[in-house]
Amino acid sequence: MSDTHTRDPSWKTDLIWHYFHTVTTPARTPAYRKFYSNQDPSDELDNRHRVYEMLVDEPLHTHPTLSATSTDESMENYKKSKLPWNQNNGGFLKAVNNEYWCGSILKIVFVRYMGWKMAEPTARDQVSVGRDPSKAVDWTIKNLEKKVPVRASLGGAHYVGIVGHRTAGPDNKITEFLCLDPWAYGIDGGNQDMKYAGTATAFLGISKRDGATWTYSNKAVAFVERPS
Repeated sequence: MSDTHTRDPSWKTDLIWHYFHTVTTPARTPAYRKFYSNQDPSDELDNRHRVYEMLVDEPLHTHPTLSATSTDESMENYKKSKLPWNQNNGGFLKAVNNEYWCGSILKIVFVRYMGWKMAEPTARDQVSVGRDPSKAVDWTIKNLEKKVPVRASLGGAHYVGIVGHRTAGPDNKITEFLCLDPWAYGIDGGNQDMKYAGTATAFLGISKRDGATWTYSNKAVAFVERPS
């Protein structure tokens, strides 16, 4: 059967399309193999295109059902998603003793699929946003153009992964970044209407830089980083 997937044309850079569709080699097996073995005992996630199929073709993985009456029921649905950046996956939670690792699971995904080094970023590998995010925004875009994903800290409350960018708004003065979110529907449940390549998704979101403000959901982006 021919592959009918098409690139989402709205994103100027898109590392999801690049690393989960264009690149076809098997995913790297990092030192974190035990986590994937719990999450993915059949090694399904070795296949990059299979991950892309989960994201755009299969709501069970990319858009788990919310329960209007039960948080526990919704959480059980989140645990079934095998998208590799879903830190709520039941197997991953088992492997990390039911702890939440939003920044670490992003690093695991970036190392395995997107070429990050095993090293943890240091202070010299970080760019602070501060009052003027221009430098951090430009640095992030340059990395994306080189096919390098970026991890963004939301001031200690959460991490998201940045894997694409585009411009928006009047005169294209707003920069939007495509983000991997380890939490289904975002840190505050606000990603209810997010779509990627025409598909509703709970595990992606959009971070916006508008003038001196750079936010994801209702949280300010504090700094961005990647290993040197």
